[in-house]
Amino acid sequence: MHKQNYQDILGLVQTPTRYAGNEINSIKKDHRQVDLTFALVFPDLYEIGTSHFGLQILYSILNREPDIAAERFFAPAPDMEALMRQKNIPCLSMESRTPLTEFDIIGVSLLYELNFTNILTLFSLSEIPFAAQEREDAFPLIIGGGPCAFNPEPLADFFDAFVIGDGEEAVLEISRTVIRFKKQGDGKKTTLLKELSAVSGVYVPQFFNAFFDENGCQAVSAVYDDYTVVKRAFLPELTMDNFPAAPIVPFGKPVHDRLRLEIARGCTRGCRFCQAGMIYRPVRERSLNDLVEITHASLAATGYSDISLLSLSTGDYSSLAELMARLMAISHNQCNAISLPSIRAERLTPELMNLIKTVRKTGFTIAPEAGTQRLRDIINKNLTEENITETVKNAFELGWKHIKLYFMMGLPFEEPADIQGICDLSRHLAATCAKGKQAINVNVTPFIPKPHTPFQRHPQLTLEATRERLGYLKKNMSHPKTNLKWQDPLMSLVEGVFSRGDRQLSGLLTAAFENGCRLDGWNDYFDFDKWQKAFDQTGIDPDFYTSRPRTLTEPLPWDHIDTGISKRFLEKEWKNAVNQATTPDCRDHDCTGCGVCDFKQIRPILHQTPDSPSVSNIETAAPSALPDSAFVRYRIRFSKLEQARFFGHLELATIVQRAVKRAGLTVKYSKGFNPAMRLAFDNALPVGMESEEEFFTIFLDRTLSAMAIQKKLNQQLPAGLTVIDCHLAGKKQPDPPGICVYQVQLPAKALEKSAVDEFLAQDTFMVEDLTKKGKIRKTDLRQAVADIAWQGSDILEMTLRPFDGRHLRPTAVLKQCLGLSDPAIGGTRIKKLRQG
Repeated sequence: MHKQNYQDILGLVQTPTRYAGNEINSIKKDHRQVDLTFALVFPDLYEIGTSHFGLQILYSILNREPDIAAERFFAPAPDMEALMRQKNIPCLSMESRTPLTEFDIIGVSLLYELNFTNILTLFSLSEIPFAAQEREDAFPLIIGGGPCAFNPEPLADFFDAFVIGDGEEAVLEISRTVIRFKKQGDGKKTTLLKELSAVSGVYVPQFFNAFFDENGCQAVSAVYDDYTVVKRAFLPELTMDNFPAAPIVPFGKPVHDRLRLEIARGCTRGCRFCQAGMIYRPVRERSLNDLVEITHASLAATGYSDISLLSLSTGDYSSLAELMARLMAISHNQCNAISLPSIRAERLTPELMNLIKTVRKTGFTIAPEAGTQRLRDIINKNLTEENITETVKNAFELGWKHIKLYFMMGLPFEEPADIQGICDLSRHLAATCAKGKQAINVNVTPFIPKPHTPFQRHPQLTLEATRERLGYLKKNMSHPKTNLKWQDPLMSLVEGVFSRGDRQLSGLLTAAFENGCRLDGWNDYFDFDKWQKAFDQTGIDPDFYTSRPRTLTEPLPWDHIDTGISKRFLEKEWKNAVNQATTPDCRDHDCTGCGVCDFKQIRPILHQTPDSPSVSNIETAAPSALPDSAFVRYRIRFSKLEQARFFGHLELATIVQRAVKRAGLTVKYSKGFNPAMRLAFDNALPVGMESEEEFFTIFLDRTLSAMAIQKKLNQQLPAGLTVIDCHLAGKKQPDPPGICVYQVQLPAKALEKSAVDEFLAQDTFMVEDLTKKGKIRKTDLRQAVADIAWQGSDILEMTLRPFDGRHLRPTAVLKQCLGLSDPAIGGTRIKKLRQG
């Protein structure tokens, strides 16, 4: 029942591929044949969540286990949520359409504080009680993990447990513990939680009591003497075993639509504001050989064209030049772009610069963070204006057209001169480095202090002060080659509240959700008035969590979470900031004594390759392309049915291109620096329409047989797309289709037969609309309709012909000629039967 209802509403929402499922490399298992079901929940829209590398890692690791089935959930957009509530449809998994409540474990990714209301949306749609204490049954067990779990207290009342740190090993140990518990048959939730508390990195909130001092500051006391501090889970080494070599390839357009290659985890630059640089220590590089092997396998499994090197500091990878050269050698004739998010000037060796010149450019980001050297020293950025200028200059000379600069306002000890410094530095870079159409995008965000950093006790800038400094930047950031962008200070205020919040915020979050707060990380959906109402309802003062000073002796809500970094080190770094003293990177200097490494199991892992061949000796030049005579033109007929009807035209083109690559077919590309696959579709169907007869043409190696092409493509195309016929085509473009015959299945009793008869009886049916140029156009729709015949009580067969150089859509006939309402059209299913 759920499955049918879910399918019925997909045609009524924007971007239905967010919910369609059946993506390439997704995994479906029979739940009756496994011991554990695991729901992986990402509380944001599909295009954000499906790009998240951590989710792909957990999905791959869990589904490698034959007795575990892991499936995915994402937050619905408001239009989908409204329909789900209207139709009483719960959250259903992408893979098997199983309700969220039927999974043993619900694992929620906690990446961003402004996603928190989305968690309650998913719970509410699934009728899961918000408070953990109201969920007496052991299952579903709700666990959170991710960077926001390093201060779990604002969500502690909602979750049964949290994973602090790397999840690769912890998630399997948790799963094994739950499987044992299920087989033992105890059934008591407290028993299960006690067993889970023994797993490294697992925090069980109910085993810690929260209390508040006379100033309202939270501290915790442990219930059990043997469970007083939760130590972060560490993954000692990045290996092939924990890399998703066949990641899911989404049909929609995700934020990062490319192969994501994690080359290293952790950073030792020591920026004092950066939580990621603290909680992901030590640096662990993935070996060069592993990365090359992974890339071979992943490109073949996905059909991706682009690669993005993923790391907190990409330019610090020990063998970056060798890696770049080998990746470029792999990607011959696959038109790959290799995305380098950012590289410091001192890392741009001549060899690396020569390699970058040959790479198709995507994005390039430099993060000075502060506008003056004084403030950069305070935050330990270890980046000089000379470094910044040289990097920007090199990036432009190497072919990038747009450079993104990131700054923060409200950093500790910031002065007016530092805000002016952002303007001065940006204008200087634009004036001296940008030529022609090159430009600099300047992004400014309010500084938000994060737990487990040297600045964790520092006040956040007040809303009034933030707006004042932002106004100054808007007024003084004046250069034709700079574009200023900023984060809404109100969004930063809410983020800051939850960043360093405590258990008192559970009521605030619930009130905000009940007021209608959804997708708060999206400017289009964020509504501070609803948050203000929640603050008023709960009596929570946001300034208590954001702009209030904290003393060195004040207890912090996250004091019982041990990241491995000592409190002494954080205090020392704070004093260094006060004294404007920098701390060197331990990668290149002596150990700074942060406390993370035991130099046995936990230690830095760097993969320098002094004995590897030099870059100049690695084959990077593309092999000579096949001559044009080696390719012939094939015309391919295919059907687009069932779930595939929700693919938009651009999505369909990408799906086919990647299927061609996965099939290993040798295809012809256009010439130039950014070659494109020689592939053309006859026409574009609207989203939601099925077809039994569509066509595209493609140039392929003439040695391939038509039967082999058809077979290989069908092995790689998703459900609903099927190649019906493949044959050689002449050089001449095919004639445009003449008549098109459609089957139209209407909602029950949506249309009277008399409406069809009245329309067909008319000689003309004139309508007016606007052309793309805004001119009034008159069209006789009766001339475009050859016939409409009833095939059943609610099924029409509609034959349309081209008229005045245009092809009319069946929906236009239904609405304009037959008077069908928009809701009824939304519930109509249309299939193109044939064309001729």
